[in-house]
This record gives sequence, C-alpha cells and structure tokens, in this order.
Amino acid sequence: MSNTGHVPLDTVVPNTIEAQPFGGKHPVWLTAQRACWMSWGLALVIVAATTRVGLRAVSDPSPWLHLRVGQFLLDGGRFGLPDPWAPYPARPFVLTEWLPSILAAKLYAVSGLPAIAWMRCVSMLLLLTATLWSTRRVANAVPSLLAAFVSVLAAGEGMTERPQAISFVLLAITVGAWWRTAEDLKPRWWLIPLTWIWAMSHGLWVVGLGVGVVMVVSLAIDHRIDRRQAGRLLAIPALGLVAAALTPVGPRLLLTPLTIGGNGSDFVGEWQPTSIRDPYAILTLTMLAVVLVGWIRSRAVPPWWQLALAGVSLVSTLAMSRTIAVGAVMAAPLLAQTLQHSLGMSVGRVPRRMALGWLALVTAAAVIAMPIAGAMAKTPVGVPEGLRPQLSAIPAGTVILAEDDKTGWLLWVEPQLAPAIDIRTEIYSPAHLRTYIRTMAVQPGWQDFIRSTRSTFALVAQRSPIATGLTEQMGWHPLGTDSGYVLLAAP
Repeated sequence: MSNTGHVPLDTVVPNTIEAQPFGGKHPVWLTAQRACWMSWGLALVIVAATTRVGLRAVSDPSPWLHLRVGQFLLDGGRFGLPDPWAPYPARPFVLTEWLPSILAAKLYAVSGLPAIAWMRCVSMLLLLTATLWSTRRVANAVPSLLAAFVSVLAAGEGMTERPQAISFVLLAITVGAWWRTAEDLKPRWWLIPLTWIWAMSHGLWVVGLGVGVVMVVSLAIDHRIDRRQAGRLLAIPALGLVAAALTPVGPRLLLTPLTIGGNGSDFVGEWQPTSIRDPYAILTLTMLAVVLVGWIRSRAVPPWWQLALAGVSLVSTLAMSRTIAVGAVMAAPLLAQTLQHSLGMSVGRVPRRMALGWLALVTAAAVIAMPIAGAMAKTPVGVPEGLRPQLSAIPAGTVILAEDDKTGWLLWVEPQLAPAIDIRTEIYSPAHLRTYIRTMAVQPGWQDFIRSTRSTFALVAQRSPIATGLTEQMGWHPLGTDSGYVLLAAP
C-alpha cells in the first residue's frame, strides 16, 4: 500500500531505481520496459505536436518592428528625441528588447522571413524543455510531460514571433529554480545573471523578481526560514534589480514597466482584462481547477508558497490576455505534482541518458523544422505586400496615417516614411493616442488630426470608417488595394 497520502505535496521522494521512468511501484501490467516505451512514445508525440504548432507563416504585427530595431542598432543608430522614425513622440523609445531584436535581424540577413518563423518554433521547444525541467522535479515522466505540454498550449497566445516568447522560457526556468529553493532552502545565485540577460530581452523580467519575493515571503509565513535566511534569499531579487540597472540601457530600464504599461492598459488590446471566452485562459484555469480539486481530495495541506504560486498564476491569467502565458507557466509544476499525487507513486530521479535523449529529440525537431519553415514562411500573412511599389514611390519623410498594427511592417519595408503614429505606443502621449483612435473612428474633430500631423497618405482597412471619411469627405483617392487594405493619397 502506498504511503504517499501521508507525504506533503512539496516533498520529493528519491528513487534509486533509475531504469524506471515513472519511479516507484508500477501496476502489474506496467513493466519497466513498457513504462520506458510509453514515456518515450509520449515524448515523441509531444515534441512533434509542439513543432507543428510552432511552425506557421509570420502573422504577428510586432516582429517587423523588432527587425527594424535590430537592423537600426546594427547600423549604428541610436534612439532619443527627436525620434529617428516618428515625427510626434512625447518621450524617447527605451530599448527593452534589443538583444533578441539584434539576433532576429542577423538571422533574417541569413535566411530571410523563414528564420523568424523558425525562431518561434524553437522558442516553443525551449519553453517545453524549460517547463519540463520544472515539472520533472515533482513528477515522473508521463505526468510531467503532460503538464508541460498543456502549459505550452495554454501559453500559445503569447508564443508569437516576438521577444516576449523568450520571457516565458526564462520564467519557466525561474519558477523551477525557486521551487527547488523552496525544497532545500538553497539560494540559486545564478538567477542574478539570468535576470541580467532577461532584462536585455523583454520587460517581463520584473515578474521573475516578483516570483522570488513571493516565494521568500511565503516560506517565512510557513516558518521554514528565519530572518537571516530570508535576507539571504531576498538578496537574489534585490541583486537582480541591480543587474537590470547595469544593462546597456542603464537605470532608466527600471521605470519602463510603468511607462509602457500606462499607455498599454488604455490603448492596446492585449493589455485589456482577460475575456472569459479566451480559450487559452480557459485552459489555464482548468489547470488550476485540477490542482484545487487535488488539494481538496488530498489529506496533505499545501504549503503557503504553493498556495501563493497558484494565486499569482490565477491573478496573472485573469489580469490581461498578455499575461495568460505567465499564469500557464506558473501552473505547470503545480499540475504535474497533482497528477503525480493522484497516481500514488513516488517520484523517480531522472537518469542522465533520459535527459540527454530529450535534448537530442528536441534538437532533431529544431533541425527538421528548418526546411519546413522555409517552405511555409516565405510570404507574410496579413500585410499588403502588393502595395509595396506604390509605397516605395512616396517621397522620403512623408507623414502617413496607418492602422497601428501595420505600422511595424511599414517601418521595416518602407523606412523612409514617417507614420503619424506607430506600434510603439509607449512613446506617445495619451492625448495623441486618444485623438488617433477618434480619428480612425471618424468621430467629431477627426479631420483636425489629419491636418495637424500633415498626413498626406493613408494605409487603412478598405471597409473602415476612416477610409470612407477620407474619400467621401476629404476627397482622397485610392492608389491601390491589397489584402483588405487601401492606400489613399490626399488631393
């Protein structure tokens, strides 16, 4: 009879029988050999499915901006005021994602657009691997694989061709590291240089510091650590904050979460509260529901740090669609532990050959994805490529009014043009953004924005209010249409 019902949920029971991927005792029919084949078969299916989900044509509006930023930096460009691209910013553009932007620009120079699609696929494989690293600590092969895969699927909305994808990979590593610290109370000092790299890659590095603070406070509430231990562990997020200030951007990087979030929460869709109908949110909430049911059915009381991790996951999922992936990554080890506990078996150690086998499997998938990405991603989706000749003929420095989600592409393919507003919403004043939104909806006073910005061309949706207003009320004429967009010119 198993005694796991008397073992706390956060306890890892060692197993010396490394040949058994599941660890512990097996049912009669589940021999060690069958268990091994089952775990490797599931691993193969999950890696193949993740690779397939990760491969698609480039469709997100943001990678164009990051390509432009990367190439601009490689060419020796610098941001400040006046802005080198846009004529009406209120504050300088702060480079929160410059490292992956440079990497993307270099890869694009070698392989073009398929390289960007391949990077998305690789980021999903990395997220799967990082999440498996955190789940395998608390569960055997099959439960940990299932939990990691479900987490990757739930994070799918955020796994686009953008630097934020690397944030979720680093978050999974951070959660796994702090989970281990909660078990053995040993500080993982390597999280400090990890934060330094993270701070050069994406703005969600602050979430990693927040996870550390929450875990230390929860351990103190659990009376697992004294003041001296708490101070030592809190030094990790504190020094991580210092490391972020020592990136090439400097201390001003510490203020960017406030400036970006301020405009984003009002004007960017992904910063809005999560819709209850969002399938990714539903999947993440289902993960947490399974964990809750497992806790209710179990006689073991979860420690405060696990309750806190579940609470942060729930808040992240409901806060905004942008952070659903954060909630999914945090929920993964909790789900894996719950699935393992339901099996009533102890957790086995990971043999070195299994770890190396997994890395070989993921590497093979990334290599196979290269030619597939080349075939699938030669042409971008959702951008008016057919209007390139007309756009190229517009004189340099001309102000153009464009749909905000197409301005990143416009900055990349036609850098000589000056958008009245672009996808970098954080550099504009709220008043400028509100006026732009009213203009696109043809609300009273919309023509004043056209005149004040000296816009003489417009790239807008064909069946939009602004397209109708420009043609019927201001006499603008079309120069061409493509992919549902029309290029208009002032008379």
